[in-house]
Amino acid sequence: MAASAVRGAVALRTSVGRPVAFVRKIPWTAASSELREHFAQFGHVRKCIVPFDKDTGFHRGMGWIQFSSEEELQNALQQENHVIDGVKESLFRDRDRRLRQTNGRKPAFTPAK
Repeated sequence: MAASAVRGAVALRTSVGRPVAFVRKIPWTAASSELREHFAQFGHVRKCIVPFDKDTGFHRGMGWIQFSSEEELQNALQQENHVIDGVKESLFRDRDRRLRQTNGRKPAFTPAK
């Protein structure tokens, strides 16, 4: 993977009852295949979704990784540093995202079970 001038943080969280990680501030040079490759070291990646902006054609700098099991997600969460596209990333956990949503908004991504 090539080094990137873009710096950012990776934030992982779990959806209630599903082994899903939310990744944010993905370098614009990183593709979903690179995310899948990086997180595959922690277990089987069932889905890797990185939404794109229709106007710019670039990804939006965030994405979701769904693992096959909670144990695999825990393996990723226990890793102190993640490096994606040559950038050292920060990691934190947020389990309460659904509880904090307001105005009846739904989550942007709901992976299949």
